[in-house]
Amino acid sequence: MTPRRIIHCTNFNFIKRIGCYMNIAPYKISHGLIRNGHNVLDFSDRDILKAYSCFGKLKQLGSKPFNRLFYEYCVDTKPDGIILGHADTITPQTLADIRQALPNTKVLQWNVDCINPDIVPENIKHINSKIDLVDATIITTADQKLLRQFDVKKHKVGFMPNPVDASIETGRAFELENPEWDLVFPSSPNSEREFDGVIMKTKDILARVEKNIDMNKVLFSRADGINLTGGEYQRVFANAAMGLNINRSNHDYLYSSDRMAHLMGNGSLALMDRRTGFGDLFGDNEIAFFEGEDELYKKIKYYRANPQERMTVAQKGWKKYHQLFNEKLIAKYIADLMFDEFDAKNYPWPTICDA
Repeated sequence: MTPRRIIHCTNFNFIKRIGCYMNIAPYKISHGLIRNGHNVLDFSDRDILKAYSCFGKLKQLGSKPFNRLFYEYCVDTKPDGIILGHADTITPQTLADIRQALPNTKVLQWNVDCINPDIVPENIKHINSKIDLVDATIITTADQKLLRQFDVKKHKVGFMPNPVDASIETGRAFELENPEWDLVFPSSPNSEREFDGVIMKTKDILARVEKNIDMNKVLFSRADGINLTGGEYQRVFANAAMGLNINRSNHDYLYSSDRMAHLMGNGSLALMDRRTGFGDLFGDNEIAFFEGEDELYKKIKYYRANPQERMTVAQKGWKKYHQLFNEKLIAKYIADLMFDEFDAKNYPWPTICDA
């Protein structure tokens, strides 16, 4: 591996701070790149834009000087590569100017939001705004149909798993026979999720779950009026027997929010819809897959009544997730794609979408 100088431009959330250290890209990807020997220069785009904006609020007033700053920072630094993570603050024109000034610098963008056009069409617009200016685009879904909307004959587009980092996900909930929480699901009560093939508000999903499982040690976070942040967020996952991983879409192949990494990375037993396709990478002895509400309730009750079996399955899932999706392997994948050193045989997940 050749050490490279890489600018990682994304939201490190230094100003708000709340919950920031659990974010997927600001820390896990940067950690992995550094641990692989690269020199990583973190550029917190939203924090800096806010500093350039009038009273920290009128961002449109700060956009032009902020983009000029990023351009000058890149030209002065002369990085081998630039990684953009949801960096919508950087205009396509600024990126085009950087590419003209630094023709040998490689650029990659990553995106962790759903790309189903029926759910979040605005995210697709954000990706497309820079797709002609980057060398590769990676997204946390391997659904070929969805990836092909980005013209994969012309662009290098592929899957990126949600990484886990053993220095962040430090919990071992599988070692706890009687943890503080039997079941957790941190999610906004009014956000929409796909549950048993139907789009529903989180609060309605949770009402149905609570009605059917009759358990006391259940934490649904914001739906319960609790907003988990920072260290408390990590502590809850590390002390939860089981966790729901219900996403905005559960039928897009290998799509999941980073909640999956938080759950499994901390040793909780993940309960997931089988239609996500993660059964191709994990077995039923590693994740509690379900098909429909009835099976979900049965599995929750079963593993609540059989903690030793829950602990065994959760530990196997924890071990597998840390093996497959650790931050160093995913950072190597990102660097290989960006610097044209990629070989699909080196990775245990679907990679670049076929044209």
